[in-house]
Amino acid sequence: MTLYDPTSYSDLSQGRIRHIDFHIQTDFSTNTLAIKATYQLDAPRRGPLFLDTFKIDMQKAHANGRALTWEYDTSHETLGSRLHLKGLDGDNSFTLEFRTSPEASALQWLTAAQTLGGEHPFLYSQCQNIHARSVFPCQDTPSVRFTYSAEMEVPKGLTAVMAAEQVEGGALSESKGREGSGRFIFRMPQPIPSYLFALAVGHLEFREFGPRTGIFAEPEMLEAAAWEFAENEMRVNEAEKLLGPYLWGRYDLLVLPPSFPFGGMENPRLTFLTPTSILGTRGQTYLITHELAHAWTGNLVTNATWQDFWLNEGWTTYAETRITESLEGRDFNELNLVFHSRELMEAMERLGKDSPHTCLKRTDAEEEARAFNIPYYKGCFFLRECERAVGRVRFDAFIQSYMKRFQFQSITTETFLDFMKVELPEVFSKVDVNQWIYKPGMPESWQKPQSKLYDEVQSALNAYQKNGTLPTPAQVEHWHGVQVKSFLQGLPAAVPAADCPRIEEALDLSRRNDAAHLSFFYALCIASGYEAILPRVEAYAEKIGRMLYIMPVFRALAATDWSRAHARPLFERVKSRHHLITAGGIERVLAGAGL
Repeated sequence: MTLYDPTSYSDLSQGRIRHIDFHIQTDFSTNTLAIKATYQLDAPRRGPLFLDTFKIDMQKAHANGRALTWEYDTSHETLGSRLHLKGLDGDNSFTLEFRTSPEASALQWLTAAQTLGGEHPFLYSQCQNIHARSVFPCQDTPSVRFTYSAEMEVPKGLTAVMAAEQVEGGALSESKGREGSGRFIFRMPQPIPSYLFALAVGHLEFREFGPRTGIFAEPEMLEAAAWEFAENEMRVNEAEKLLGPYLWGRYDLLVLPPSFPFGGMENPRLTFLTPTSILGTRGQTYLITHELAHAWTGNLVTNATWQDFWLNEGWTTYAETRITESLEGRDFNELNLVFHSRELMEAMERLGKDSPHTCLKRTDAEEEARAFNIPYYKGCFFLRECERAVGRVRFDAFIQSYMKRFQFQSITTETFLDFMKVELPEVFSKVDVNQWIYKPGMPESWQKPQSKLYDEVQSALNAYQKNGTLPTPAQVEHWHGVQVKSFLQGLPAAVPAADCPRIEEALDLSRRNDAAHLSFFYALCIASGYEAILPRVEAYAEKIGRMLYIMPVFRALAATDWSRAHARPLFERVKSRHHLITAGGIERVLAGAGL
């Protein structure tokens, strides 16, 4: 049976793309890529072929010396346009020549002024979920996997990187990187879905951590970034104990400019990373644990459609917790789980516990922004229930069997459940699998995590709510950053405005300088009517691009009477500094608030 993906125009009965050879020219003067791509299909094709595109300027199409014709015959604001390719006559390869749009949703073009160094422009891509179609025509569904090669031409003095093996254009060493001809060659021998295609161009240098690990960053940030993540080689070794051999060759990081909309993106071989994770304390290295785990759960075994997204993120979050427990201890891991369990329940309250958006297996094509953490943490807690049902030893053996059985494949929820029925049949008698997967809300029987470190936070919250007493500096001096977040999370939605500066001082937020803490704090200040915070909120909105942090701030601005008038003008001032994905999310918040 041919799989149907509501987010793609592809008709997989027409065949599947198996390999692409790219030639990519980078043009910072027009903010476009000129691309020539030769596609290999899994079998000869006679008749039409449908591909996903978004604002692609098609110029030529040919196969075996014959010109092909094409038309865009269907379009949608979000899904883009269906490229209807005509004239294939028993061909298993064809070539397209085209140019991306300056409005390509996957590409962020930054001026020199928007980078840390301030002297060179920067380009990076973000293709998840359905934005690869704005870079090249493709079957933009995670159920199609392909290998590729790429030759990139970039301005001299800049470095090109891709989520692929670099075979020419500057060795991965500390002594090389910026110098060269501006020509870089890459290959990706492992088959990937289109959303894991990734590239970046900028003034970058490289620092090696170990035989398989290293980091790219702007020179001005390299030293701090290299210190923050110097333990990555050990992290890969620990992940292999749980998940099996790492099959992607290298595991490197790329620290992007502040406009990057996510904490990290698990592009194979090269995780893209937010600079907000560099604290000088190694306090957010668990973010790397999550992205690294994706090398198995998501990249190696992939959800076949975005309706099965929990297979990527629920499994990855579960793996993250297991690796974190090994590296940072059970106490910290349980603290993190309690924090996210509260976050999960708050999301379900906002959506409504009977909302279909709270199901693990989604039945709709539309994303609900407020439901973003449900596949992560409801999925994780489901897998913890499965582990508890059979014991850790058996479940760990199942994990390795699962990775080996489905490596480099894209699967549905039902394929996973069928496999578990064979391997771990007891799960289905001890866990209400159907309710976890297909029903909204959380099962009443789920075992909520407990944490001694969170209990300390709860005691401090109880004292504040009883008589306004805040924790002393001595109490919070040794709190982990997640404890600080938990305290901010546990406060009422609004407090007396005069308490806002007291809370900042008590938690020592200025010294910690963690953008995650400030997101909670600024949203609290806005909701509490602490108007003196506005200049700092404006500065934050200008420099912080991570959606997880900036979206709550704009939601608070839009929802609070005194700040509503400031929300739209602020967004218009900072819009150009944000990724199109982030800007689109903020626009929807403001429009939904009538602004």
